[in-house]
Amino acid sequence: MDDFPAPSRRTFLKNAGLLGAASALTAPSLSAAKGGKGRALAGRAKNLIFLVSDGMGTGTLSLANHWSLRNMQRPLHWMDLYNRPGWRSSLQDTASASSPVTDSAAAGSAWGSGQRVNNRSINYSTSGEALEPVFVTAKKAGKATGLVSTCKITHATPAAFAANMPHRDEEDAIAEQYLEREMDVYLGGGLRHFQSKERDLLPDFANKGYDVCRSALELGTVDEKRTRLLGLFSGGHIPYAIDRSNDPALMDVPGLEAMFRAALDVIGKRPEGFVLQVEAGRVDHAGHANDPAAILHEQLEFDRCIPIALDFMERHPDTLVIVTTDHGTGGCQLNGLGDGYNRSGSALDRINRFSASFEALESIFRREGRFDPAVFERATGIAATEAQAEKLQNALEGGQKYLTSAMSDVFISELMETTGVGWTSHNHTAEHVELLAAGPGAEAIPARFDNYELHSHMLAALGLY
Repeated sequence: MDDFPAPSRRTFLKNAGLLGAASALTAPSLSAAKGGKGRALAGRAKNLIFLVSDGMGTGTLSLANHWSLRNMQRPLHWMDLYNRPGWRSSLQDTASASSPVTDSAAAGSAWGSGQRVNNRSINYSTSGEALEPVFVTAKKAGKATGLVSTCKITHATPAAFAANMPHRDEEDAIAEQYLEREMDVYLGGGLRHFQSKERDLLPDFANKGYDVCRSALELGTVDEKRTRLLGLFSGGHIPYAIDRSNDPALMDVPGLEAMFRAALDVIGKRPEGFVLQVEAGRVDHAGHANDPAAILHEQLEFDRCIPIALDFMERHPDTLVIVTTDHGTGGCQLNGLGDGYNRSGSALDRINRFSASFEALESIFRREGRFDPAVFERATGIAATEAQAEKLQNALEGGQKYLTSAMSDVFISELMETTGVGWTSHNHTAEHVELLAAGPGAEAIPARFDNYELHSHMLAALGLY
């Protein structure tokens, strides 16, 4: 591992002087994004909606589209955008400053700051300089700002638009920075980083005018007076969509669509406009776990957010909408099965048998202290052999950190035979990724570009240079 040690939260905040000191950050410039091309605009965007499916390689997109064609008799909304007038399609390189394979912190920071940074760092240059995030720039210009994620809201991708941290794991410090920087909306998981042993930040947010929500019911309460919103719906990440659909205990946890709509309700009417990032962060986690059903349902949930953005854009044509991903994860692909590959279609039906993510199953097995083959078979339709059950029991007793990965590895052949979905690793990939954009400024985005160049296009489109 090439990670560097994370400083203590208090030491970092004191020494770096980042709390309440956004103006001291290095502001963006066209020269900072070397090769940036976002100068010529046909119009100016008042609003920016940035939709990101974290960890979505083209194989994940294709898997979800084939499932949709077979089960919904229509392509994904994402696929519709390629033929929709006014939409720009681009291919994006995702390398970081330290590796051809990026992590989410560096990828998000490339967008957020206009420079490539080292993996694990959030808006810190390779020389150790704190770089001004795009949402800080937008806030200075009077725009409303919002972050929405199915991950912890302090996780790398949302943080990369609003925070500065030498190491992404300092999520308690990111939560404190959020309090000081006062973005208007924070919706996602990560409650434990706002209620640590050192400090409970929720009363502080409430004192600054935030409506604090902890459930889908509270989030959905219509309140025209809301001007700031903090919603924390899980101690860690928001549970997977497949689990929220099948576990009654999770019915009061909102999904990405509900959070997106709530964010627009709060900041969508601001006269100065807004910038909003909406992240399907758990696509990435399902890719790491090599969990075919979980990644499918996460991508489908993300896709249902696209019509929400289109509807807003139709009513507010001065809105720039970007739909993209930061990198691929896992190398997910739907593969050929059977004679003439004729079983690949029915494999898309067999994925429908899955009723739980590997993460939910791991939680059950850890709670019970044993791998239960019957539980696994009910959730996946796959029967474990004695040897497979023994391997997973040994992994459980041996303290393996990610039992999700152990499950996908032990059942690699059965999962391929059942779903047709194969993987290259449990890691990120270096593939170029897709980006689609429409609205003022979209026409200036090149057909192929490096991820850090997008920063200058966003600021130029918003008139923030």
